[in-house]
Amino acid sequence: MVSTILISQSNAQTLSVGPVLGGNFTKISGITNAKSLSGLNIGAFANYSINEHIGMGFKLTFSQKGTAVENSTGTVRLNYLQLPITGVYYFGSIGNSFRPKIFAGPYAGALISAKDNDGNDIVGVYKKADIGGLIGLGFNYSLKSRTWLNIDASYSGSLTNIAEAANTTYKNTGLSISAGLSFPISAE
Repeated sequence: MVSTILISQSNAQTLSVGPVLGGNFTKISGITNAKSLSGLNIGAFANYSINEHIGMGFKLTFSQKGTAVENSTGTVRLNYLQLPITGVYYFGSIGNSFRPKIFAGPYAGALISAKDNDGNDIVGVYKKADIGGLIGLGFNYSLKSRTWLNIDASYSGSLTNIAEAANTTYKNTGLSISAGLSFPISAE
């Protein structure tokens, strides 16, 4: 019985990879009168399914974050190379063409550039790293055998201060929506 369960679980393990494209709607908490600023989120991902319901998600993206300021033309644009790692729970069965999911996990971001609305480099105002967490939901839709359209929506927030100044606390917060195509690279 135990060997049958182990064989079933090992046969259910799959790895798929693909491109992802989406948008961010973020602001920097701690900045007076901050409001949402939209940005691009583009990169690649890998999904590893441990069994029918449990998996891991890995992404590497170029992610535009920042904030706009109410009643002004002021903006802060922060560009990160971001790596989120999530645990995923898939609903339904492997054979279903529509699989809702929930996911959560940490992320690490490396600041690539920081500019204000005039194009001035303000990278010295912000720390080179952003460590945070995210939670989200989405679904996978089967386009053909083992090729899936992945739609995700997540909320993320910094767990650490991203401001360099000792007496200032800034944190990235926001919503991301993305779509990706996953292609299998291991047997099911």
